[in-house]
Amino acid sequence: MQKFIAFLLAACLGFGQAGLHAAPNDEQFKKDLPAAKERPTNVAEAANEDNDPEVVQDYEPAPAIWLLEDEDTKIYMFGTFHVLPRKFRWRTDTFDAVVAGVDELVVESSDDDFDAKTEAWAMKLVADSLTRQPTSERLTADAAEKWFKIAELGGMPQEFFDKLPPFLAILSVGIQLMEQQGSRHDYGVETILEAEFAEAGKPIGSIEDAIKVLDNLLAIDEALLLFELEQELLVWDGENLDTLGLGLEEQGNENSDPFAGEHLWAQGKTETLGELGLGQTPYERQLEKVLLEDRNRAWTLWLEERLERPGSVLLAVGAAHLAGDLSVQSMLEERGFEVKRVQ
Repeated sequence: MQKFIAFLLAACLGFGQAGLHAAPNDEQFKKDLPAAKERPTNVAEAANEDNDPEVVQDYEPAPAIWLLEDEDTKIYMFGTFHVLPRKFRWRTDTFDAVVAGVDELVVESSDDDFDAKTEAWAMKLVADSLTRQPTSERLTADAAEKWFKIAELGGMPQEFFDKLPPFLAILSVGIQLMEQQGSRHDYGVETILEAEFAEAGKPIGSIEDAIKVLDNLLAIDEALLLFELEQELLVWDGENLDTLGLGLEEQGNENSDPFAGEHLWAQGKTETLGELGLGQTPYERQLEKVLLEDRNRAWTLWLEERLERPGSVLLAVGAAHLAGDLSVQSMLEERGFEVKRVQ
């Protein structure tokens, strides 16, 4: 369970987190939803907040950039964090030169593409929730009590939390906690880049359909997840979400930096993301295949095809996709392509 959550929150999911919050529901669910209107809707509005977390960066950032190219095409691959604190530094002169020089931006799923499909997907989720057996009823009494404790500690309405697919429920709590710590979609790499490319009049594309990715993740046998969840809940002390292994430090914990992973990423230490690898349990193996391996293979084919057209592209995707044995670079090299690290 710990690797499961940590992996999801280490920049693997590249669709707007508003889509996960706004997956409601019947009228009561709509009433109980985490208030999307209370969250900043753009960077300018968010910048007015006076509760930014303290971020200490005693280094000059240099997150990894790779280049795939042939005689008439350049594709820069940049691993991202989809949510970040507002004052977190990650840009460099090298990166800015890439942004200025490329013809287009490609992300996992652009906000526009995701938003265009969210309403129908959310309505289906609402319809399913009306007949879905609550997760608490699929757990033992002791585990169910702690399941509701997760909702309480994560600031999620219990009924809404309990009727969501457990995968989305857990992920939503993780996102809520990250927002409480000061990390937001508004400050994430893709959000910033999409705004810049739109202002410059440069095209923004998607490398995949985020709704299909969500559907594939939700299609993984829930019994496997519930089995692991049951075991995790039974040994959990119920005191805070950090001891449950959500991959997030409890807010106010003086003994740890909640942005440790972001610091390693910003320093270009990609090997640490590779160490988040899943595959130890039946559910983790399925999750790794759907979340990482299948998508990376599809992206590898997209990149190979994109090389057949001239031009220059910045591909900005979750940093975990560009780390470890299943990385996009590794798959490209298996197919005979050379990928160079340029930062």
